[in-house]
Order: sequence, then C-alpha cells, then structure tokens
Amino acid sequence: MKISNAEPGDRGITITWRNEQGEPSTTAYPYAFLRDNDPEELHPQTRERVFDLTSVTLPIRPESHAVSEDALCVSWPGKASPSTYSSDWLQQYAPGKRRADASVVKRVAWDRQSLGEIPRSNAPHCVADPIALRDALLTLKRYGILLLDSLQDSLDASLVFGDHIGFRRRTNFGKMFEVINLPEPNNLAYTALALPLHTDLPNQEIVPGYQFLHCYRNDVTGGESIFADGLKLCEDLRDEAPEDFELLRSVKVPWRFHDDENDIRSYRPIITLRQDGALDYLVFNAHIADVPDLPADLLDDFYLAYQRFMQRIRDPQYAISTTLRPGEMVIFDNTRVLHSRAAFDPNSGERHLCGYYIERNEVDSRIRVLDRLKC
Repeated sequence: MKISNAEPGDRGITITWRNEQGEPSTTAYPYAFLRDNDPEELHPQTRERVFDLTSVTLPIRPESHAVSEDALCVSWPGKASPSTYSSDWLQQYAPGKRRADASVVKRVAWDRQSLGEIPRSNAPHCVADPIALRDALLTLKRYGILLLDSLQDSLDASLVFGDHIGFRRRTNFGKMFEVINLPEPNNLAYTALALPLHTDLPNQEIVPGYQFLHCYRNDVTGGESIFADGLKLCEDLRDEAPEDFELLRSVKVPWRFHDDENDIRSYRPIITLRQDGALDYLVFNAHIADVPDLPADLLDDFYLAYQRFMQRIRDPQYAISTTLRPGEMVIFDNTRVLHSRAAFDPNSGERHLCGYYIERNEVDSRIRVLDRLKC
C-alpha cells in the first residue's frame, strides 16, 4: 500500500493508505509511539534501542512533518535530523497489529482415534536441511509431540541434535538425565515400575518446556511409552465438567520434589490459561503433589474434581502408545502432553533412555531463524 496523506492531530498522526485498487484505509500512530520507536535510533549492530524516552517531555508533538508515497518524515523537538518511517515500517508496526511470527501455529487437539500415530521426522534429514528442521519443529508445536528416527548409535546423538535447536535446561537432575533402573532411585522414573500419565517437574519455578527423550537401548519385555494430549483433555473437561475445569484452573496446588540434596517447591494450578482463554500450561504429577494446604471447606470439592480429572486422564480413548526403538527420540511439550511408561521386566534385557529439556521460547526462536532461510 502507498501513503496518500498524513493528517496530524492532538495525539498522533493519521496515515491514509491507498491499496492497488485505490481503496482508502487509515491508521493512527500516536506521537509517543513514533518518537520511542524511531528506526534511526537503534544501535547499528545490535538493533537495540538507544533512544531514552526520559530524555523528552510527554506528551510530545512534532515540529513538522512531510509525507511521500513511501515514507513519513517527522521533525521532533530536540532532535537535529528528521525521523523517517518507511511505509513498510508503518504497515509492519501499525498499533494493535500483531507482528508476523513464523513460530505461531494453530494447535491441533488429538486423542488416540484422531491422531492414530505420533508424527514422525528423520533426524539426519532435519540436520542436513534447515527447512526440514523448521517444518519438524512446527509439527511438534502443532501436535505437541514428534518422533525422530535414525539417530546415530551413540548416547551423545540426541545432544548433537538438540544443539541445532537451543540451550538445554539444567534442573536438579542435570542437563541430561539417564532413564535406567537404579538400585537406589530418587525418582520413580529410575525404577522398572509403571508410571501413570504425568508432566515433569511442576515443582520448578518455571516448568521445563519440551522434553527430548532418546532411546539408546530397549530390548526389555514391557516398557511401552504412552502419551496423551492435555489440550484435548482440557477442552473436553471444560465442555463436559465446567465446574471441575474452573476449580482446577483457579486453585493453586503445592508441588514438591525433595531428596537428600534438594527441596524444590512451587504453587501453581493444574490448568493455566492464556489471555485469550486457550490452554497455556497443564501440569499434573500426582507423585509429587504435596499435601494440599487448602481450607477444609474447599478440600472435598477439590479432591472430587482432582480425582475425576485423574480418571479422565487414564481413559484409554486419550492415550497413544509406542515402543521406542534404539535410534528413536520422542520430543513432546511437557506443558501440554502427558507421558507415562508401562512396567517392564528389568531382567529381560536392557532399557536405557536419556533425556533433556529445551525451553519453548528456544524452539520458537529456532523456528523464526530457520524461517528466514526459506527464500
């Protein structure tokens, strides 16, 4: 679109646009917004703002302005040279307009029937082709889960892959954890017992984002990996049991992990919503839910809602299972997808998995950077 006019007002400048068909539209740009976001007052290398808003008096008005089809030029009090705002800049940063973001996808809620099997990508292909990696990460965001195959036969293979995405999160289990049967475990994952569906580490101040779980060895009897979509669970809960949904959204639950060296606690509700009302976080881990300190008159209602949600989580219609093979790695959104494991016989063979976490914003950042390469 081309600029056809710029009309100053008491609080800002209104730009009139003409599209290719000659049809007009208008956008208002407040003066403070224009002054604070002057494209010429960014550091040339870092692109960080160097303008200091406290250096001017608000409200502010320009001394003069000039306009062409492709730019708006504004002379500000105290600034030696005019500020130039190109038409592309003005359209990109129009007030109230969300910036284009290659990492934003429409999430698809799923259950066993609708998904069928876990989406799959080839690890070497993703490493060799940046666009293939971008597409794989977008699939991961869309469904909350992705299975990678053909990793090299090495414990470090998953780490090498993760380095193409972002920084690994350190927790009290380290930057990488190994899921094996230990004689003296500090977590049920390090046993051969069945694990019910859960999310990891709701006790942390910031819940880890994506979990990367690499199968290095697995020839035991049992031990299937099971997943369920918390987005689908929460959508169904809101539709079918709105009072339970509201209780689990509003009541903060104490979560706690403690061993000889750690005592890590947090309070957060099981369901956390975004500003638009969509699911942001689901946390659920009955094994590290601490003794609730809710008022007595709330405990009965809470436990009923909590139990009914737990029963819903375990409904087979939501679960999809797979036996991870050596060289496969499943990646899933730990704030959305619940995971579990069937019991296995530790005497029937070797089962050795390793895992780590990469935050959601790291995945989003990598998608955006990779998207720049598509042209």
